[in-house]
Amino acid sequence: MLKDVVMVGARAAGVDSSAAVMLARLLAMARDTGDTGVAGSVSESWMMKMTQPPSTVPRIPPEAGNWTRCAAHVQSYGGVERALIGGVLTALTLVTACGNLLVVASVCSVKKLRQPSNYLIVSLALADLSVALAVMPFVSVTDLIGGRWIFGQFFCNVFIAMDVMCCTASIMTLCVISIDR
Repeated sequence: MLKDVVMVGARAAGVDSSAAVMLARLLAMARDTGDTGVAGSVSESWMMKMTQPPSTVPRIPPEAGNWTRCAAHVQSYGGVERALIGGVLTALTLVTACGNLLVVASVCSVKKLRQPSNYLIVSLALADLSVALAVMPFVSVTDLIGGRWIFGQFFCNVFIAMDVMCCTASIMTLCVISIDR
């Protein structure tokens, strides 16, 4: 029954039938082995709802909020794992910051390195330094405590803006460097 439902849904969505057969087999295997991570949440009635035309698929009411099933899979680390992961993330952040500071200092202090093409390298180092200082520490803390944001709603918005801005600056600088070369 599950295979038939998946095949109907695949034809309706225009998906390759071999991919649909593979999905049906995986779901059936997960259900048969008792793996509640996949098959426990997939039922045939759910599959029937997914194969209905979009106009008849029930909508999630706005009062339901922004709840997703993603939060159910948040990792919870033990003490030793937290210390090890925290040490590695801290080391990566420090190495990133120190390395980019060395690039900026060397170009600023050595007269031979003060060339227009090296200014682009300094710009990239400053963009990556901003990622190391404004983004990486907060991501590390959030990952270590299980994915919960503890810094407040306002700073969440500031953090997202800084993350996008710093990473975009780094990417755009790489694009300019590739054009320059």
